[in-house]
Amino acid sequence: MKKIFVILFVFLMLSSVFAEIVINGDARIRPRLDVSTLENNGTTSTTRDMYYMYWARLWVTAKLTEGWYFQTKLATDGPANFTGKLGGSHYGGTVGWTDANAAHSAGRGVVRFAEVHFGRKMDNYGFSMGILPLSGLENPEFDLHFFPTSKSDIPYTILNAASAAGFRGFFCIGENRLNATITVDRDQVQYKMIEVEDMNGDKTKTEDELKDYYSLFLDYQMKFGDLKVAPTLIYSMTEEDEASPMTVGANVALPKMAGFGLSAGGYYTLQSQENNVGLSKYSGPMIHLKATKPMGPGTFSGWVDWKSITIDDDDDAVATTLLWLMYKYTVYKSEFGTFWLAPTYRLMLQNYGDMNYSRNKIEVTLHMDFK
Repeated sequence: MKKIFVILFVFLMLSSVFAEIVINGDARIRPRLDVSTLENNGTTSTTRDMYYMYWARLWVTAKLTEGWYFQTKLATDGPANFTGKLGGSHYGGTVGWTDANAAHSAGRGVVRFAEVHFGRKMDNYGFSMGILPLSGLENPEFDLHFFPTSKSDIPYTILNAASAAGFRGFFCIGENRLNATITVDRDQVQYKMIEVEDMNGDKTKTEDELKDYYSLFLDYQMKFGDLKVAPTLIYSMTEEDEASPMTVGANVALPKMAGFGLSAGGYYTLQSQENNVGLSKYSGPMIHLKATKPMGPGTFSGWVDWKSITIDDDDDAVATTLLWLMYKYTVYKSEFGTFWLAPTYRLMLQNYGDMNYSRNKIEVTLHMDFK
């Protein structure tokens, strides 16, 4: 921890010589009532918990001339960058999920480089590389592609901590914009059995084999007056015996109606690889609808996601519905930052054959950002 602050201090001291260094960040506490119910083969079980999640994050940005930049985000390596729960577990420690050097009542997560990327951003083109920000909240298609049957409401944002390793670029053609991202999902050693005859007459041997896994993201953002349309493609490139899903769709930003900002998305995922290792073929659609509107002193936003995944031509599909309702109210705002709170209700339903699962989250987010 001390080393990180020493690095930040050195950045500040040298900023007037080499580049403009900007530091900003945020902090958050989220009280939540979490209720889950599972019905399966005639039995019902319910869990209920009240807990308080928290995080603190710092962004350090070096702005060079002519669009060149470097940025890193310092945060805990926990789900969605949350450090943990007050009085409970916290993430990124030395023993499992907890810090072995402090009790829960005084525990704190370990700060890590949650994002590290650099590149160049101009008006008409740009590129970046490293650990990139990539959120399923901005594009729910990521949830469908990577976690089609997950019981989590926003699995890509939670499990990937809203980031991915890889390379990104964009190019503008008039008012339209083409975005392309390649993520390095895995680069690891697999063990392969090959037939060779050794001195004992055995004909099998274990051999190391490097396997690389990548995913390609493409979207083309087009404007037609007040209408914005972005066709999308996600394709995962893996080995022959691994799942290689492809997802196509489109995100649409509609003109305002009755003061509501409206957007929608429609997607379809397909995984048809034969002889998968531990995985089945699957396919299915997803629909995303969202609305936002200023109301009183704050802003209301809500969205619903629905998807239905058929696994290996099964008669029953895994049907998942997410409802998210939030009211964001800014308590204080100045040139140095803001403090806002957001009461939120999140409902997740999933059905598959005789299995029915539901999860209700009633929470309030208290958030401060500074610059």
